[in-house]
Amino acid sequence: MLQKWLFGIGGVVLMFTMFFLFFGNSASEDTLLAKNIMEKANNGTTVVSLNKLTGFDWEKAQIFGPYTTKDAIEETMDIQFKGSISGLDVREDIFLLVFAKEGHAIKTAVLYRNIGDYSTKNGMLTPDNDLLSIK
Repeated sequence: MLQKWLFGIGGVVLMFTMFFLFFGNSASEDTLLAKNIMEKANNGTTVVSLNKLTGFDWEKAQIFGPYTTKDAIEETMDIQFKGSISGLDVREDIFLLVFAKEGHAIKTAVLYRNIGDYSTKNGMLTPDNDLLSIK
């Protein structure tokens, strides 16, 4: 009887561990952040400070243009990326802003090209170098 209980508890622990490993470090899409950046762009802003718009801790961020693959994101940022890239690898109408912390992508924001093209002036974005350019 005790063996059955231990086996059952072990199975539950194993399932939770697998669930966490699969979904635990998945980057979530931040639609509010994307909306705020695009509103600023629509109002004529050409440079956006990301620290003023983010309510979460991040170590680095990068903007990726159309046709970028998940592998290219991981290589460029030296991170593991779990989550959706919103079809960036096959679309030409969006940019993807990716935030990372501790070697994992934590948030993304889909930015539409009809509003502008997005770039960085000094390479990888950090909390100390947080300016996203919009043309």
